[in-house]
Amino acid sequence: MPTSEPPRVVLWAWERPEDLRFLEGQSAEVAVLLATVELTNTSNIIQRRRQPLRLPPGLVPRATVRLEMRGGASLARFSAERISVLADQLITLAVRPEATGLQIDFDARESEYDAYVSLLHVLRARLPPAHRLSITGLASWCVPGSWVARAPVDEVVPQLFRMGPEAAIWRRRFAREIPQPCQGSVGLAFDEPRAVPPGTRTLYVFNPKPWTAADHARIVEELSP
Repeated sequence: MPTSEPPRVVLWAWERPEDLRFLEGQSAEVAVLLATVELTNTSNIIQRRRQPLRLPPGLVPRATVRLEMRGGASLARFSAERISVLADQLITLAVRPEATGLQIDFDARESEYDAYVSLLHVLRARLPPAHRLSITGLASWCVPGSWVARAPVDEVVPQLFRMGPEAAIWRRRFAREIPQPCQGSVGLAFDEPRAVPPGTRTLYVFNPKPWTAADHARIVEELSP
């Protein structure tokens, strides 16, 4: 019987020194945390990546930006003007020759869903047409009727790790398939169970430690038919 193609592997490179030159000649891609934007009630504080990143020649990483609320701030209370400013800052961070696409990592609360959708609409309208827009998400967002169905994004990446006491429940649900509207991509952690849901086309992998060639080889071996 013919076997389906294994998913495309994307390694998340978080805020720490990373030497990924071992990926030369490999098929893996990389999503790099370029910045963390801390959002207070009055300001957007941009913390750009400080740690060195070494990539093989020709590998152009995906750009990831983390949004974090500070001091009781809420995206739901942002004016349209401030959302517009934030969108422009995100585009400035991500649209550059040495990166491709924009992935937002934001654990939006229920009260922030509408504002987050508004931000994503502004981003989609201002990003270059060929620029992909991606968001990470919680497993609980991947249910029928979820607000993410309104998000104008090319990809939703549910993070099936660090899920707390309900982890087993969500893993069972995803063991059958990736629920709508999150089909196609998932995020797993190298240090947790890594059962890949059926239908996964792009697999993002988080590692709490710096990546090594052996780690990457282990991921590839697990995905081999």
